[in-house]
Amino acid sequence: MDRRKFITSTGAAAAGAFLVNPVKGMTAGHSGTAGKKRLALVGLGVRGTGMYGHNLMRDYSDYVEMVAVCDQNPGRLEVGREMIGVECPVYTDVEELIRKERPETLIVTTWDDTHHEVVNKGMEMGCDIIVEKPLTIDEVKAQSIIDTEKKYGKKCIVTFNYRYPPYRARMKELIMEGLIGDVTSVDFQWQINHAHLQRYMTRWHGEANRGGTLWVHKSTHHFDMVNWFINSEPVQVQAYSARERFGDKGPFRGKNCRNCAHTSKCPYYWNINDNERLRRLYADNEHYDGYIRDNCVFRHQIDSFEKHSAIVKYASGVYLNYSLTADTDYSGYWIAFNGTKGRLEARALGYPRKDHIDITFTPVSIYNDKPAEVITVPFAPGGHWGGDPIMNDKLFKDPDMPDPLGQQAGIRDGVMSILIGIAARKSATENRAVDIGGLTSLVPQAVKPPFPG
Repeated sequence: MDRRKFITSTGAAAAGAFLVNPVKGMTAGHSGTAGKKRLALVGLGVRGTGMYGHNLMRDYSDYVEMVAVCDQNPGRLEVGREMIGVECPVYTDVEELIRKERPETLIVTTWDDTHHEVVNKGMEMGCDIIVEKPLTIDEVKAQSIIDTEKKYGKKCIVTFNYRYPPYRARMKELIMEGLIGDVTSVDFQWQINHAHLQRYMTRWHGEANRGGTLWVHKSTHHFDMVNWFINSEPVQVQAYSARERFGDKGPFRGKNCRNCAHTSKCPYYWNINDNERLRRLYADNEHYDGYIRDNCVFRHQIDSFEKHSAIVKYASGVYLNYSLTADTDYSGYWIAFNGTKGRLEARALGYPRKDHIDITFTPVSIYNDKPAEVITVPFAPGGHWGGDPIMNDKLFKDPDMPDPLGQQAGIRDGVMSILIGIAARKSATENRAVDIGGLTSLVPQAVKPPFPG
């Protein structure tokens, strides 16, 4: 079944009528449990079955009801539903799901290049949307989402969980309180270790037409963080990037890791069948749609990059100096905000080895040294440095929870974050500075409009 039919078909799923019929005594279009928000999940990969599947039902089943799940792969549908732990109808057809089950909200965790199709169809048919980052992968798809939101007036939330860790909330508070005065520039370095990058390159993320390169898929998190921290929007990007190890730079290549003659000498060899969850979700079901989860990291189709460097100019006059180094043995990041009254910085390992993070404030000192102040913030439990439970509490438990830091993000936030990556991709390819204005109908603002806005 091709992707277009997955999104737009109005008939029974080609894989079999049982896929669009309810299961175990459920009736299509049932009224649901009183008081619970009716959700449907589209995309049953690792993130869908995990964070927005099993974990959601484990932690928020008193507040939400999963009325249906949807995926273009019929085999993964059944396995995914089992992993989530629900007995609800399964669909390969988004339109059919919405028409029969009438969910209030669609959670979208499909491939990045299909986000716009599911998001637009959901809003058109009356659903609010919760969509994984990135919102989409190029300016044309982004404009289609902007237009659809404007036409139908539905609510779309982009899950930027990097805004929510308690230490980042504390940094945002300190900036808002004027501790460092007016921010003039930001220095931001992010490192991805080899194992992490390998996982991207074996998947569709290594192919620009699916993931937009790491400029979009990964860096959208980082660009949104800066947009949020400094409360401004980007106007111009100058960037450089290169691929030096993967794709056609490799010394050999095979069909995939399981079926390769070079396993003894390939430093990136891994056997997907050793991981039961990945085997059941992907390897056992690849014959349905041809999606290979353990692709060769040296395949010619890879056109993403390993090193990235950009300068971003903001409408407020702030400059961002940014780098994403994805070919390293180190995992972590460093961010610093330079202001008229001082400097605020933080460093974090990818996998924290302590129960807190230190934020360093260094006051401006022109003629004499002033001591730096260390602000310690404990880590909270939960994924993404404790950010996931905080974000999910507002999404699913208490949507009316106050949001004084403006952490919840909408379509404008999602678009502005990806436009930096899109502009960086264009800049690196065309060797020129790229303006953000004109890529979509959104005009960058010196002060970022609040959500919804």
